[in-house]
Amino acid sequence: PKDIPLTSFSLLMAKIKGDIKSLIKGAESIDNLTDGDKVLILESCSHHAMDDDIARVKIPNLLRKYTGKNLVIDNISGQNISNIKDYKLAIHCGGCMINRKAMLKKQRIFSDAGIPMTNFGVCIAYMNGMLKRICY
Repeated sequence: PKDIPLTSFSLLMAKIKGDIKSLIKGAESIDNLTDGDKVLILESCSHHAMDDDIARVKIPNLLRKYTGKNLVIDNISGQNISNIKDYKLAIHCGGCMINRKAMLKKQRIFSDAGIPMTNFGVCIAYMNGMLKRICY
């Protein structure tokens, strides 16, 4: 029912680890993407990608379906962030393997570069029209 609030692991992590209001604002920038725009998907840890991986398959497919745009999507794992100037959006994992200070630092890096940043849970909730029902 529409009157039941929702949440998710990634949304709770966004609240605990980072600046949730900034991540929500980042998700709203998805509507501004145009054909050819570059999107960076970041994962803090390095792990073996699985079939139907959220960062390499699910979120890219959802982004393309939601926007209807031909987007260039790059994925990186780990803590090294460099050469980001060409990206129009950054989407970060839930951040379970890093602390709040590290997540806020990443948010600051993208903010200083003028690049909106969101996280997996916030962008998924936004693109599925559920963000207004989310409690965090």
